[in-house]
Amino acid sequence: MTTRRKFISDTILGGAAVAISGSAMAMPAKSYRRIIGSNERIHVAIAGLGRRVGAYYEPIALKEANVELVYLCDVMRSQRENALKNVSQFINYTPKAENDIRKVIDDKNVDALINATPDHWHTPGSIMAMKGGKHVYVEKPSSHNMEENELIVAAAKKYDKVVQMGNQQRSSNHTIEVMKDIHSGAIGKPYKAVAFYVNSRGPVPVQKKAPSS
Repeated sequence: MTTRRKFISDTILGGAAVAISGSAMAMPAKSYRRIIGSNERIHVAIAGLGRRVGAYYEPIALKEANVELVYLCDVMRSQRENALKNVSQFINYTPKAENDIRKVIDDKNVDALINATPDHWHTPGSIMAMKGGKHVYVEKPSSHNMEENELIVAAAKKYDKVVQMGNQQRSSNHTIEVMKDIHSGAIGKPYKAVAFYVNSRGPVPVQKKAPSS
């Protein structure tokens, strides 16, 4: 059986991310120029239409973003249908609905992939996209383990692609300001930090065996 590490490594070696939500429009000019000419539209696809997809609709619709949404991709039909319905409130055209990420990656018209798939697909999907000539914006966590982080970096260098991981909180204006104040000594020298997180999200459903195809 092929191991996860071998699958990802083979994906990188077989041939020889744009930020749309939160801080996506704050991409450095140098990186933006590497993606596409400033007078052309960036053609993007979103893979994974679950909990995070709603964060992309409004930024994609912004005129100054210069973005065209080409694909909405998910293996679940209900997710695709919901996404098409919801995004129609923000844009005046209809992106293609696709269930196979490989078809999206094979489309030469797609410049960048927003990888909002489940966590275990962040690294494999992102590397597949880079190998297919796409820049990548990948939701956090970017990897299943630390070694996979290195594989993503290696792929970005190998295929010369822009990749960004979605640490939106680190990119928010108020967080940047707070960090600047702390580094400037506003509270003296910090010795300890305590963080906690609460959420009303429901339990993760128990996995069920899917029918073979």
